Amino acid sequence: MRITVKPAGIIKRFFTEQEMDVPPGVTSRALISRLQIPPELKMISLVNGKTRKLDDPLEEGDEVRLVTLLTGG
Repeated sequence: MRITVKPAGIIKRFFTEQEMDVPPGVTSRALISRLQIPPELKMISLVNGKTRKLDDPLEEGDEVRLVTLLTGG
């Protein structure tokens, strides 16, 4: 199945916006691994503009935006 993946913030250092062919049922967490983004970065996944859990399965045509969470103070 084909999806679009878009980086936001610091994640832009690891990949550029792209369309990807992925197996059915792939998750945002699996995309993070596939794109070789360091797992210690805290991220959220916006799928078609809505926040989704990293372990929710994606569907054909989804647009996934991976966003880092900022911490500190």
